[in-house]
Amino acid sequence: MNSALQDFTKGLNKNIKKVKEELHDTPELYVRQIQLDANGDNIGALLYIDGIVNTELIRESIIEPLHSIRIKDKETFMNTLACYHIRSENVEVITSISSSIEGILSGKTLVLIDGFESGILVDTAQWQQRSVEQSVRQRNIYGPLISFSEQLKVNLNLLHSMIQSPTFMVEKKKLGRVAKTDIAIVYLTDRVDQIALKEVHNRIDSLHVDYVLESRVVELAIEGTQKTFFPLSFITELPDAVASALYEGRIAILVNGTPTASIVPNVFVQYFQQPSDYYVKQIKLSVRLMTIISFLVTILFPGFYLAFAKFHDNLVSKEIHKKFFEQTITILPLWAEVFFLLLLLQLLGIGSYKISREMMLVVSLISTITIGTTAVDAKLVHPISLIVAGIAYLTSTMLTVGTLQGSLQPIRYIFIFIGNFFGFTGMAIGLLILVIHMSRLRSVGVPYLAPIIPFNFKEFKDVFYRGDLRKLINSPHKYPHDKKEKS
Repeated sequence: MNSALQDFTKGLNKNIKKVKEELHDTPELYVRQIQLDANGDNIGALLYIDGIVNTELIRESIIEPLHSIRIKDKETFMNTLACYHIRSENVEVITSISSSIEGILSGKTLVLIDGFESGILVDTAQWQQRSVEQSVRQRNIYGPLISFSEQLKVNLNLLHSMIQSPTFMVEKKKLGRVAKTDIAIVYLTDRVDQIALKEVHNRIDSLHVDYVLESRVVELAIEGTQKTFFPLSFITELPDAVASALYEGRIAILVNGTPTASIVPNVFVQYFQQPSDYYVKQIKLSVRLMTIISFLVTILFPGFYLAFAKFHDNLVSKEIHKKFFEQTITILPLWAEVFFLLLLLQLLGIGSYKISREMMLVVSLISTITIGTTAVDAKLVHPISLIVAGIAYLTSTMLTVGTLQGSLQPIRYIFIFIGNFFGFTGMAIGLLILVIHMSRLRSVGVPYLAPIIPFNFKEFKDVFYRGDLRKLINSPHKYPHDKKEKS
């Protein structure tokens, strides 16, 4: 912005002209001239963007008070007007054009009075938004059914209702050079990991972008420059999951316009902790162990199948091997069958989110015929290959918490390659390399595999099994940090 246009002048028309120029004379900018007293000696103007403000609120909180006011002391008039006459909870006296532009674009109304080198911003925003609804991507079988919306104020309201504590802290920032986007950093002051909080601030402050349209921009900055398939920030749509994370000393980052929250530090064991685990009385080992086993099956089972069929078929009797492998002739090689089936299932999963609900039945029917009956009858794929691919895909559905599910697909394909060419030995080495890689990852300085690597027995109350809830609630969490973070 031109430095000559930074501050208001005493001329009302000049100030209006400057604001119009900075908004490129947009027809959406409304300028409402207003007379302050019956004699018409003093005039003012209201400037706002049509469609994003509540006009009834403008009339009641600004126009009616201005009609009955008189200017007595020019030195204190603007402050007196803002503090005692304008009926709004959010009022701010400003002197710069840049501040007025940001306010108008965020749904505020600018009040200008002739003869004064300042203006007043009044919050009159009325954004269109959907009501708080149940999440369709991350469902809670038990517990709260509500999820975040696209409005930052609504999301913070949901968290305030769940955490009614004076230690609940919300820090707001604006990101973007061309367009400003509000973000909120949320944590509990008495429980938060201070080292992680400092790192979050440093990484967000170092983010310089023209605009922030998606929360993924902020997530990339928080995750750092580490190369990995695994997500280093935990993404959720559920307010109760965020509230639980805050009680554990973590930090949540919310971006206006995105119905999700990013939680850090993110540790790998979080993806096995389903929100419903904490609302029901159950066998403490069952669901948690099933989820861990599902993780291993979904990434290793297809590769294990190929390694077994190619290198280790002597582990079964000759009759079984002859019946299931030698006597069945298919067009594609075995590795291509598995790859082709997994790819088809992946396409079906992605397509189910993109097509209309009316088309779901048709697509499901065609997929069943194509992948099942036709593929087997046409000798394109082996029946066992179809079963293996189906099991690998079904077990991945147990890992819908966060964004881990999408990260497992490339890892699964890597183990398919290893199993097909190097057998069980290669897969064991590949799994060891994967564990080493995960142990080197850091989420804002916290080891990704904590508390397993580095080992901390005191933190195992909620890893492989859900411990007693009373002990979990009363046990503060401590996160290990490297002496020098490797980002």
